[in-house]
Amino acid sequence: MAILYPEALQLIQAEAQQHRDAFLADGEHVPISQARNRIASETVTSPISTPKFDTSAMDGYALSSFATQDATIDRPVTFEVKGMIAAGDEPLLIAADEQSGAPVCVEIMTGAPFPTSVSGAELDCCVRNEDVTVSVDEASNRSYIRVFKPAKPRQNRRFAGSDFKKCDVLVDAGEVVHPGHILSMASAGITEIPVMRKPQIAVISTGSELVPPGLDQSPLHRISDANGPYLTATLESWGDAVDFLGIVPDHAESLEQALGSILTKKQYDVIITSGAVSAGRCDLIPVVIRRLNARVVFHKVAMRPGHPVLFAQIPASSSNEGHLRRETAFFGLPGNPVASAACLRFLVLPYLKYLQLQRPDDPSHAYLLPPDDVGTSTTKEHPVVSTFRGDMDVFRPALVRGSSGHVQVKLIQDHSPGKIKPFLHSNCWVHIHRGVSELKAGEIVDIYPSH
Repeated sequence: MAILYPEALQLIQAEAQQHRDAFLADGEHVPISQARNRIASETVTSPISTPKFDTSAMDGYALSSFATQDATIDRPVTFEVKGMIAAGDEPLLIAADEQSGAPVCVEIMTGAPFPTSVSGAELDCCVRNEDVTVSVDEASNRSYIRVFKPAKPRQNRRFAGSDFKKCDVLVDAGEVVHPGHILSMASAGITEIPVMRKPQIAVISTGSELVPPGLDQSPLHRISDANGPYLTATLESWGDAVDFLGIVPDHAESLEQALGSILTKKQYDVIITSGAVSAGRCDLIPVVIRRLNARVVFHKVAMRPGHPVLFAQIPASSSNEGHLRRETAFFGLPGNPVASAACLRFLVLPYLKYLQLQRPDDPSHAYLLPPDDVGTSTTKEHPVVSTFRGDMDVFRPALVRGSSGHVQVKLIQDHSPGKIKPFLHSNCWVHIHRGVSELKAGEIVDIYPSH
C-alpha cells in the first residue's frame, strides 16, 4: 500500500540521520580556492577581528575634524602635510612643526592605517582629495592643503573590528560554500576549510529494451537509454560523485549480480536504478533487493508521477564490523523519464541534503496562469487550469516567468511521464498538494526549479 508523500519525507529524513555519522567521518580539508560548491562539515569562525586596525575608507588627508569647525569657502583652514601613508605601510607617528604653526595632516590612501598619535589634536577623520586644494611653498618645500567646510568626526574612517569580530561565523556546518564565503574566509586569513566528501552514487538503468545512446536500435526494436545520462548529469550538477555503471537487462540473476558487485565495493553511499520497480512481470527490482536482505523503508508513494518508487537500505554482502552492519541506501526509480526525474528531485535530493546536514529547499511561490485553451473554465475571470483526484501529491512540469515581484507560472498541459519533449520546455516543477482537486488561474502555487 502506498504511503503519503509527507510520510515518505519523514522516513527519508530519519534514514539519512541514522547514516549521517558514518558519512561525516570521511571529511577532508581543501584549499578555499577549491571549496566552491562544497559543503562545510564544520562551522568556520573568524580567527581575528577585521579590519585589524583603523583604516581610511577614502584617498585623502587624515586630519583633526575639530580644527575644521570654522572652515568656510571664504575662510578655509590650512593644514601642513607632514607625510604620506599607503595601504600596507606602518602607522606614522606625527609631531607638529613649530615653525609653521599650522595644524598638521597626513596624506592617506584607501586601506592605510590612521596615524597612531600626534602632538596636539587627534587626526580622527579623512577628508577626500576632491574636497581640498593643494599648494606647495617653494621656498620651504612644504606642502599644504586648504579645507573649505567642517569635517565630521570619524568621517571616512573604518574602525578596527567593524567588519568581522573574532569568532564571528563565516560558514555554518552544512552550508554550501559560495564565493561570498571564500571572500570572507580569505579576508580573515583562512586558507583551507573542512568539507564533507562528495556523496558517492552508483547509477544503473534497467531494461532489456535499452541500448546506450548512439547505437543503432532500429533493427532490434529497442530504445536509447535516457534515464541513465539524465540522472548522472543531474546528480553531478548537485555536487555528487557519480558513476554510471551501464544497463542491466530484465533478468533477476543479472540484476542481483550487478547490485551485489556494487555492494561488494563498499564505496557507494547511494545506489539508484531506474525501471523494473512496479508490479509487472519484468519489474524484478523488489524481488532482487529482498534476495539481498534489504530493509525496505517504503515501496510506492502516493505521488504522481513516481507512484511505484522504492526506497530501501541494503546491507553489505559480508561485514567484519560486528553488529554495525554497513548499509547502502537504495532508490528504485520508475522507468518513465519524467517520473524518474520527479522522484530524483523530490525523494532522492531530500535524502542527500539530510545526509549532508542540510534541509530540502523551501518552495518559491507563483501565480498560476490560465491555460491556452480556456474552453473548460468554469468562470471567465478564473478559468480552471487543471483538475486532480486529490488523493495524492502531484508534481507537474511548468514554465515560470516574470520578475520576483510578480512571478507567474504555466503548467505544461501535456504531462505524460513518458514524454520528454514537454519536460524539455519546462523550467520548474509545480507541487500540487494532496487534497487539492482543482487549480484556477490566479491561485498561488508552490514551485521548485527543475534544472
